[in-house]
Formats: sequence, structure tokens, C-alpha cells
Amino acid sequence: MDSLVEPDSNDKSPSFAPAKLLLRLTQVSQMSVLLIRTLSRALSWLPFHANQSLGATLGRLAWRLNGKLRRITEINIDLCYSQLPEHERRELVRNSLIETGRQLTESAWIWHRPIEQSDEKIVEIRGQNWLDEAQQSGKGCLMVSPHLGNWELCSLPLSRQEPFTYFYRKPRQAGMDKVLLRWRAHLRGQPATLDVSGIKQGLKILKAGGLVGILPDQEPDRNNGHFAPFFNKRTLTMTLLSRLANRSGAVVLFCVVERLPRGKGWIFHIIPADKAVASRDIDEATIALNRGVERCIELCPAQYLWSYKRFNTPEDGARSPYR
Repeated sequence: MDSLVEPDSNDKSPSFAPAKLLLRLTQVSQMSVLLIRTLSRALSWLPFHANQSLGATLGRLAWRLNGKLRRITEINIDLCYSQLPEHERRELVRNSLIETGRQLTESAWIWHRPIEQSDEKIVEIRGQNWLDEAQQSGKGCLMVSPHLGNWELCSLPLSRQEPFTYFYRKPRQAGMDKVLLRWRAHLRGQPATLDVSGIKQGLKILKAGGLVGILPDQEPDRNNGHFAPFFNKRTLTMTLLSRLANRSGAVVLFCVVERLPRGKGWIFHIIPADKAVASRDIDEATIALNRGVERCIELCPAQYLWSYKRFNTPEDGARSPYR
């Protein structure tokens, strides 16, 4: 765990998933940035409950179309929940697509609405004491947000008292970078790129006692990943998070914005990570990281982004399960 350098890999990160989801859910292969911006703005005009209802309808459409989005979700859920009866797995697939649709439309809502409206819909914060203790200790805090619930909203409650910086990887879609950064800046997040300079910036903030956010469940390239169990499947897992925690001495906390039913808003969860996530032993660290992600998913399994190719690189060099 000596180097923090993580070269920009082939952009496999789902961190800009809402824009991608719009393309997939509607089965459209090409969409201009202008059209994405226009649709996003239009979605924000809807009342919150209507916005989520439309998202659910898009998810049901993705289920019925039986396209790529559904097939990837089915593969992932079959791999991770093989112990469940088939009818329960199919129901989880359907519910996951519905929640994915809601994530798409409500992201547009929070990106464009006054932040006070989004803030007031965070109806409860569970585990605030963990963040308070970390900040009172004077240590930095590494906030780990899986692609679960509405991860785009995490920066809003975390930036209430001090600046919050998040790592991001630039999207491949030309022109989307500036748009996404502007939308996320609306929620008070400050970006740091996942390259050498951005990682150094994040490490400096952590050592100074600041807050930095990172997504833990995107697949890295082999040079920056290590295979560790995730739902009992050996999965290529990022090592950057553990290296940052080890180098900075920061407290590591998971955070999840769980979506409530019928437009009631969200619950913000803060969950302490296993101290082993900062271990210099890479096996120990990545096992602890994936177990932490699993604990988060247990809060609301249908709200995880199961449509991402999390198991795309088998350890033994075998064929990807998505082919």
C-alpha cells in the first residue's frame, strides 16, 4: 500500500449513472448533452411525488422491455442472492429497476430544485453521533457512499457544517463533465478528480481534518484493484480507499441516503466502518471494505445499483458473466 497513484482507467465508473440510466431505460443509444439537460430540467418541474412515480414507471418499462438493463440486474442478483427462491429473485430484479428509475428522475429533481426543498425531505439522520465524534477528534473523515439509494444527495447533509469534497471520474460523454459538475455544485459538493493531483488534494484535506467522499464499489483496473469477496464472489475491488485511510489516519464512515416510499423523502444513514478497512494488509482491507458495502445494501437491497457490471472481470480470466 505504498503508492496512492491511481491512473485514470477505462471509465468503468457508474458515478454519473443518472445520465446513463436515461439512455438505457429508454433504449436510446445516442443522446445529446442538450437533450439530457432539457429532460433533466423538465423532470425537476414535477412535484416530488409525481417525479418519483414517473421514475417508477420508467423502471417498470425497463422490466417489460427485457433489455440490457434488466439482463445485467438479473445476472447480478442471481450471483449475489442464489440462496433465494427464483420468484423472490425476480421480484427483487423488478423492484430494483423501479428504484433505479426513481433514482434517475429524483436526481434531476435535486439538481435543479432549491436545496432547501431537498434538505427538508431528509426526514431523519441516523448515526450522526459517529460523524460528530470523528470531527471532534480532529481527524479527517473519509465518507464512503455505495451506489445505493440516492447517493447523489450525500453531499448535501455532509456539507452543512464544513466543506465536503468528493472524488469523481470524468464521463466519456463529450460535454457532460461541466454539466454534471454544475449540477453537483448545486448540492454544495466540491470535486477532486481521480488522478494524481486530485488524489493528493484529497489526502491533504483528510490530513487537515476535512471531509472527503468516495464511491467504493466501481470496478478498478487490475493495477489498482485486488480481488476480495463480495457476496461470496471474488470481485476486483478498489484499493485506493484503504490506502487513503491508512496514509491519512482518517476515520472511515459509510453513508447511505435511503429512499422512503410514496414520496416521503429520505433517511440519511451514517455507519462506522470496520477499522480493518485501513489495514496495510490488502487482503484484510478489501475484505473489510466489501463487507461494509454489503452491510449498507442490507438496509435497502432493491435500492442498490444492480444494473452495473460489478463482476465484469473474473479473477481466473474466465469469460465475463455479462457476455
